[in-house]
Amino acid sequence: MSPFIPLLLSSWLVLQINGFVLRSWEDSFTLANATASAMTIEEKIGIVRGTGQLNPTRRCVGDTTAVSRLGVPSICFNDGPAGVRLSKGVTGFPAGINAASTFSRRLMIARGKALGEEFRGKGIQVFLGPAMDIMRNPKAGRGWESFGPDPYLNGEGAFQTITGVQSVGVQACAKHFIANNQEHWRYGLSANVDDRTLAEIYWYPFLRSIEAGVVSVMCAYNRFNDTSSCHNAALIGDNGLLRRNGFKGYVVSDWGATHDSASDNANAGLDMEQPGDFILIGGGVFAGLEIAVNLGFVSENRLNQMVTRVLAPWYRLGQDSGYPPVNFDAQRPDGSGSRNLNVSVRSDAHTSLVREIASASAVLLKNNRTTTTGTQSGTTTRGLPLAASKVKTIAVIGQDAKMPNLHCNDLNECNDGTMSIGWGSGSNSLEFIIPPIDAITSFVGMSANITSSLSNDLTTGPAAAEGKDVALVFVNAMSGELGAYDVVNGNEGDRNNLDLWFKGGSLVETIAAVNENTVVVVHSVGPVYMPWSTHPNITAIIYAGAPGEQTGPSIVDVLYGNYNPSGRLPFSIADVRSNYVHSCAFQS
Repeated sequence: MSPFIPLLLSSWLVLQINGFVLRSWEDSFTLANATASAMTIEEKIGIVRGTGQLNPTRRCVGDTTAVSRLGVPSICFNDGPAGVRLSKGVTGFPAGINAASTFSRRLMIARGKALGEEFRGKGIQVFLGPAMDIMRNPKAGRGWESFGPDPYLNGEGAFQTITGVQSVGVQACAKHFIANNQEHWRYGLSANVDDRTLAEIYWYPFLRSIEAGVVSVMCAYNRFNDTSSCHNAALIGDNGLLRRNGFKGYVVSDWGATHDSASDNANAGLDMEQPGDFILIGGGVFAGLEIAVNLGFVSENRLNQMVTRVLAPWYRLGQDSGYPPVNFDAQRPDGSGSRNLNVSVRSDAHTSLVREIASASAVLLKNNRTTTTGTQSGTTTRGLPLAASKVKTIAVIGQDAKMPNLHCNDLNECNDGTMSIGWGSGSNSLEFIIPPIDAITSFVGMSANITSSLSNDLTTGPAAAEGKDVALVFVNAMSGELGAYDVVNGNEGDRNNLDLWFKGGSLVETIAAVNENTVVVVHSVGPVYMPWSTHPNITAIIYAGAPGEQTGPSIVDVLYGNYNPSGRLPFSIADVRSNYVHSCAFQS
């Protein structure tokens, strides 16, 4: 029996349980064609063009214009790949890079399904993910949103995520097509890639997305071989890479990634423009689409094709019947206003899954364990797992152990507490985050005395750690999206270097100098330098990545042996920068 048959059968059962029947593409296009044929040209334009970033009635990150007389709602597009953004009552999932660290298809598809359930519960038709950008450079700002530098692992992460999301009737949008590798100069740089490199590295995750049945693809900001990705016929045209390999859905632009004329983009294969208006970096080209059609620069057949490609996935995933209406307002993420209905989509099952993925993705890089008997069966005296019977005094050190800023901006562009996710449109909700210090305190209770220094101060940290049975040191490194050329602690999206932030390496060294049982926990978006890793007093190192809202409970599970840290690095950690072949183009 084919190994894919059980997967297909299980997917069919999931579709039945979640209340819709997956239509065939043929049936979906038949319905889409019938609906499109009844539309006016203005209504068709409203389907393929967003209502605008500046539209005060927009409730999602992006949307389309409803055709109420035909039963077609405004289609809601929303971030992000690790959970619903700009809304209350949602779960902050582990980042894609942590899902990759689990090397578990079971957890990847479960994460996708849970994400889909929350997006559906909020009335969002399109989940803007998964991201599958290859981490060619360890400094890349958004590498953590995807599944690492390996094409195969990225492809598996994409396949399982899409399968899970779409199993509950939510559209997945594979992004960013293609060769989107850095944030510096992303609005204009050209990724020049030969055919072999394209096929062997960048294309494979998108191929797996098509095999998973993905219904939409987002074209990227960067140019590809000197042509804008969103009007690059070699990529998105009828004879381009996507269509030649069986993609049947629609291509939507990244927000403001369109340039030149309406006909340039539409005739090259772009089916939808978001957000629909000009936003300085680009966009607004489909404002001229109706004129282009009337003048014959874009054929009416092409416009009809664009509309049916957008509507067919809506029919295919059963969104035409019984789909929840939008119940939040992305323009008021604080939950205020009459359009925020305060619908919680959280569940105990989702919280438990987030905690499991966070623990399963923890990578044990070092564990010089000693025991009371000198054997594995003995009780731990140094290293991990911590033994409650032996550990009676604990030092918790580092800014990364404390509660993060819950009043940061909408893009999470802060790093003044524990780092659970990067910044930008791929960030998620911190509303329910449990930081390490809270989880450790709750778990330990009265069984041990805890001394803390919740900063990276090189004086108070060692003072707290000296003489304790164990010193738990939390350090981090963060990155994110360029956005409006946003700078976070001197980093413009991509990381400036691979050092730990806020002198984290120096903090580790000063703690290890005074405590012979120093355990280091690293929260990071990618590789970091660890020149201190061989210090004899550093008994254990855990790379915990970007674990999401259950960061505290999950690390307690690992530290105390309630969960075996079975994660694997999805990337290499080198000692020096020259060991990495690729670098970000920081200069124009």
